[in-house]
Amino acid sequence: MADDATRHRIRGALVYLRPLEPDDLETTHRWGRDAEYARLIGEPPRSLTQRKRRFDDLLAEHGRSLYLFAICRLQDDALIGRLDLFDVDRLNGSAAFGLGIGDRELWGKGYGTDAVCAVVDFAFGELRLERVWLGTDAENGRAHRAYEKAGFKVEARLRRAFVDRGRLVDEIRMSLLREEWESLPRRKSWEFDEES
Repeated sequence: MADDATRHRIRGALVYLRPLEPDDLETTHRWGRDAEYARLIGEPPRSLTQRKRRFDDLLAEHGRSLYLFAICRLQDDALIGRLDLFDVDRLNGSAAFGLGIGDRELWGKGYGTDAVCAVVDFAFGELRLERVWLGTDAENGRAHRAYEKAGFKVEARLRRAFVDRGRLVDEIRMSLLREEWESLPRRKSWEFDEES
């Protein structure tokens, strides 16, 4: 069995990221049946069969333009969310991401911010990217605060960017640049392992 330093290579203080596995799909499907979770991550309704088919299709891109991660709690290895790093553009050094913490009782406990810190450490430290960005609903204050805690800055407001519950909603674009990440006053993913 791998030791924690190997198993938890992409990690924060509370969570670690590992590749999303086919066995995780029933859990992520259950989360997707929660209307608020699905709305916040922009996921359309899909059956478990559709979800499995989409996962199989996306696996062809995993490690190239896309990374599919499970967010797991360090204290008990529980699967608590998922995170996708996508539109990985190695030529221009950028990527986007999106995440969701699955069970509502875990919202607001710092897991999302910690997962963001872990994925940007991976993006800047291992993939050698220069910019990581995201788009989020302009009305999702909880998400904005989580991203700001992780060092992200608002760079644009896209007016009437998407439809949410029958009305047009603005999207906030946020980003983090390499030099901003380097100056963050927090431990990087690999520094947790150095302490073990």
